[in-house]
Amino acid sequence: MGDKTDLATRDPFIDALRVISVLVVVIGHWLTTTVIWEDGIIDIENALSVIRKSHVATWLIQVMPVMFFVGGFANARSLDLHGGAYLAYLRTRYRRLLTPTLVFIGVWLAIGVLAEVLLDELPNVADRAADLAALPFWFLGLYVFVVALAPPMRRLHRRFGWWVPGVLAVGVVVVDVLHHGLGVAHVGVLNYAFVWLLTHQFGFFHADGALQRLSRGVVFGVTTIGLAGLVVLTVLGSYPVSMVGVPGDERWNTNPPSLALVMLTLWLVGLVLLIKPWLGDRRWVSIGNRVVLTVFVWHVSAVSLGAVILYPLGFPRPDTGTLEWWAWRPVWIAALVPVMVILVVVFRRFEIHPKPTGFVAADALTIRHVAAGMAAVSLGLGILGFGVTGFNRVAQDLGEGVLDFDLNPLQNVLHLVLGLGLLTAVYQRGRDVVVAASGVALWFLVLGLLGISDGLAVFGMNPATAVLHVVLGALGIVLIGFAIARDRASRGGPRKQSK
Repeated sequence: MGDKTDLATRDPFIDALRVISVLVVVIGHWLTTTVIWEDGIIDIENALSVIRKSHVATWLIQVMPVMFFVGGFANARSLDLHGGAYLAYLRTRYRRLLTPTLVFIGVWLAIGVLAEVLLDELPNVADRAADLAALPFWFLGLYVFVVALAPPMRRLHRRFGWWVPGVLAVGVVVVDVLHHGLGVAHVGVLNYAFVWLLTHQFGFFHADGALQRLSRGVVFGVTTIGLAGLVVLTVLGSYPVSMVGVPGDERWNTNPPSLALVMLTLWLVGLVLLIKPWLGDRRWVSIGNRVVLTVFVWHVSAVSLGAVILYPLGFPRPDTGTLEWWAWRPVWIAALVPVMVILVVVFRRFEIHPKPTGFVAADALTIRHVAAGMAAVSLGLGILGFGVTGFNRVAQDLGEGVLDFDLNPLQNVLHLVLGLGLLTAVYQRGRDVVVAASGVALWFLVLGLLGISDGLAVFGMNPATAVLHVVLGALGIVLIGFAIARDRASRGGPRKQSK
């Protein structure tokens, strides 16, 4: 019964893309990440920093556009299964996404704290592993925001169609000009929304059948435009060739996302549509989809565990980029497979696939929507923050930055706790959501004000991060007030009684 329903609502093409894109991410990270462990010194070297001619390969292995495309389809399908009900949709999607993610965070935070408290010298093996483990959280944090924004973006899609990605593309160009051309620093953060929401919109077009109706000639033309755009931007323009961040380079295409990633989206989405006839519903796809999130969050941890196991046994460690290094890379990747299998066996139980369930909010429906949105922002900041900071040096005064916003793991934990608490209140009918949402908004406001005055160095905030918290807290208070007023107006006044 349930299995037949699942099969009826699944798309074999999307399932295959989900598994293949995660496998590309896994193999890409295993290939390019070299663990250096000599004379008590532990470090990580990215092969892209050494082998400069390999950067063009990222035009195939940077599959985040494909992952957001798959996410757009999955979110559209989930919305349909929930009848468009925002709160029911969000609960199902977040339960699927957050359960394995929070287990992962708990494990690595414990390791990071123990490494800092119990071991004498930093960096040590556990400290560096806790730093490296959070690499996948860039995607997860951004995706938390995108999941929450999917319902309004779907409504825009249904009303305006191709105009939506068109407008988002124009926004990307404007931000690139302001950020890279005119040096306006903080405006670059807008491209995190413009680029990835644009890519996500393509998934809506696939869910609606619009992409399937395109002729192969049109798809080939779009694919060619994307590839030609990459060539023009990187050869004639000032955009980096690499579509992933390369340590040591002054400019990345991913931080902030740039127009090059829009061209990469056209190229990769067009390419996967062209090869669609060769992708089908095979047994390995079905098996892979059951553990795909577990593999994604734990695959970088397999690198650290592999080094801990293999290096003391004498596994060769040639210099990155040498012929010997290339010769041993396939062996290294093969050796990490059993490590990954063990991690999947241990943690796959936390990867759940919840069925669609209904939820009828209490009187203040609009309040619950506002509270859910605030919870999504707090959760997204926490998870994305770990992608920046890792899980080590939990309460360091000097946070690590992204676009001039400084964070540390303790700040990330606070965001997660606030977000989870508020999200819990949204789905408990007896809870006063107004109080819970107001408390979170005030916390953001107070944290920001204390951060501006340097009163909370333990959270690693700089002035830009503090101001962001003030803005988010103030915006939350305004939205709560608007929701209360709207709710009272819809009921004919604050004290209207039924006969």
